Amino acid sequence: MININQLLEFKDVFPEEKPQQVVNYLKKISKETLLKSIGFFNTKPLPNYDNFFSNPGIHKEISIKVNSYIFINRINKKPHVLNKISALKFAEIVLSNSQMLLEDNTNDSPDDDEVNLFKAFLCINTEVIKKQVLDNVNDENFEKIVDFSIIFTFPSADLAITENDDLEFLHLLYATFYKVESLFAFLNSKPEYANIKEGFIKSFNVSTEAEFIDQMTFLFGQLMRLKGTNSYLWNVEDKDAQAFLDSMVSDDIAPDEDFTHIKNSPIYKAGDNLYSIVHYFFVVDKFYKSAKFKLKELYEKDLPLKASHGNFFSFFNSEFSESFLMKNILDEIFSQEHFIKKPQREKELPGEPDYYVRQDNEVFIFENKDVLIAKGIKASANIEQINAVLKTKFLADGTKKVGIGQLVTTIAEIGSEKFRFDDFVNSAKALTIYPILLVHDRIFQTLGINYRLNQWFKEQCASRLGGLNETFNIKSLTVLDIDTLILWLPYFQIKDENFKKMLDLHLDKMNYTKEVINAKSQAELLHRANENITEQLSPISRRIISYKMDKEKFIDRFRNVFKNE
Repeated sequence: MININQLLEFKDVFPEEKPQQVVNYLKKISKETLLKSIGFFNTKPLPNYDNFFSNPGIHKEISIKVNSYIFINRINKKPHVLNKISALKFAEIVLSNSQMLLEDNTNDSPDDDEVNLFKAFLCINTEVIKKQVLDNVNDENFEKIVDFSIIFTFPSADLAITENDDLEFLHLLYATFYKVESLFAFLNSKPEYANIKEGFIKSFNVSTEAEFIDQMTFLFGQLMRLKGTNSYLWNVEDKDAQAFLDSMVSDDIAPDEDFTHIKNSPIYKAGDNLYSIVHYFFVVDKFYKSAKFKLKELYEKDLPLKASHGNFFSFFNSEFSESFLMKNILDEIFSQEHFIKKPQREKELPGEPDYYVRQDNEVFIFENKDVLIAKGIKASANIEQINAVLKTKFLADGTKKVGIGQLVTTIAEIGSEKFRFDDFVNSAKALTIYPILLVHDRIFQTLGINYRLNQWFKEQCASRLGGLNETFNIKSLTVLDIDTLILWLPYFQIKDENFKKMLDLHLDKMNYTKEVINAKSQAELLHRANENITEQLSPISRRIISYKMDKEKFIDRFRNVFKNE
């Protein structure tokens, strides 16, 4: 469901006080509380004003203040003291001011710690809320809902898409294993990549690929255990494991609108041999998503490789993301001989679809978009800026058609009977066409993104295809992320029809608006309407299909991690 929780601000609880800088409150908190709080805010449920304080007197005083605010402002849903964003902001402030806050800190009053921690979060919330730009959303009712869905979920999508993120975390681990192993297979495929591979492995303080995979597997196993037990601290005695973890620890943390420094150093030391999590998803992302920036750094130093391949992201997106990772996965899905695919060529032709496959009169056209969003846009919570960058990344970049624009170009080529990659469709009169935008960042799986991009796709079809919209059965646009493709790969291999079935299920839900009937109360009416809207705006990754990941097989990877424990 669309679940937007109001954050309490300092003025809401302490209207008679003038707020101080956040660090002024943190200075008054003991070192032990500060260090443990960073990891503690990875646990669930997050504390709120009605269970924040251990002292009954302080608890009563704060509850009276908040309840008064709720009553006066007629708020019908309990506000929150913190969320994932404010918890990370807190971690960033503590770690970026560690010398000032953690050295010679002798504060020892638990009550003072809790009050100052509470006030610090209220001040952080003020800064978080200030960034949300809500006065430029669409005036049309449903489009306004789409705008709000994107505004409130887009900036925090790196942290997790869903509120209860345990299953999502397991899926991220599964997909990351697949992508890291694919990345090493790619780096092993040509001798010219050897220097990049060696530098990448050494950046984690290990010497070989096998050692890298072993240490990553051990760490992922620990993360599963910690998250499963709602913990965040673990002791490490093994020197090699310490060296591996130390590669992800840094004292050089600086504030950043997209938590760039924390993403690069998502673990911190809470004591001798004692490690703690800054954020679970960031630790996993370190091995693939954030790894691109380390690979870029190494690529820029490899002058012969750069001279032969040019810009790093063009190289990575074309050579690995599209021609290796995407192609290998889709070839596994469409492996049977009756699937007709575009011929293999050493060099792509201009305007060639990234992947094309046909079964009888059903055509699947893929455009692969492994793109990044600038951190300022991602953190902006400004719908105009977000829409503008989505159009640049997925519709047209200047005069160049990309993503959606290229999908429509391919459909137009088929309609003009000049398609260069499958003669059959040039004479076929009854085609069903599935346009698919394959993305690589979970930020594009937030609520409303597929719906919004599909609106632009339909506009493009109306303006550029004319009568072809009636000639062919052109399906709505599916935005499919690479992690979901990896996760559901075994399901797609069971039956040929499963891939199409999954697309149809998603598109039916996205295009169907349910009416709420027979609600017994206003509250039930709003609840069910919210459920229906959420279902319509949900990404394909949140659709329920008749397949579940084989958890036992996946957990087998970690048997050696825990065999002696």
